[in-house]
Amino acid sequence: MGAKKLKWLFGSLWAALLFVTVIIWQKSGLPLREVPYRLEAALEQFGLWKAAIIYILIYALRPFLLFPATLLTVSSGLLFGPWLGILFTIIGENASANVAFSVARWFGRDWVKKQSGDSLQKWEERLAENGLVTVLILRLIMLPFDAVNYGCGLTAVRQRDYAIGTFIGILPALIAFVLLGGVGSA
Repeated sequence: MGAKKLKWLFGSLWAALLFVTVIIWQKSGLPLREVPYRLEAALEQFGLWKAAIIYILIYALRPFLLFPATLLTVSSGLLFGPWLGILFTIIGENASANVAFSVARWFGRDWVKKQSGDSLQKWEERLAENGLVTVLILRLIMLPFDAVNYGCGLTAVRQRDYAIGTFIGILPALIAFVLLGGVGSA
């Protein structure tokens, strides 16, 4: 199977997954604000380390459902407390960001390069040169998490610069939201 057909197959399966998830969510009637408490109830039966692995996997795969990252981050404080919540969320959130970046890079980077005119090409070169600082700024000003993940994957930002900029740039908000979730468990 060619790369183009594989992308179409994967994209179709992804769209179907999103559609089914939205239908199931609507039928469940579960408000988003209840998610952290439901997640806590579901994971507490597994014990600390198994729950942590499940949480990290959920976080890493979250970009495929476009589920709000903030809710999982807040849930971490509720589930694991401040220190372990921060640790597990650092792992999960960085995995999530890099999964989305890689998916966007695989799906759309070649198309974006083909569409690039001269002015966009110059912008891309500058972005490649300053990718780490650009990603760091995007994270610190807290633009929508998935938009940054997918958007950067379509650009010339190097994976290494993206990963480092994301790791450092998400820490202030990540810590704040995990601690906010920890307050809910007190």
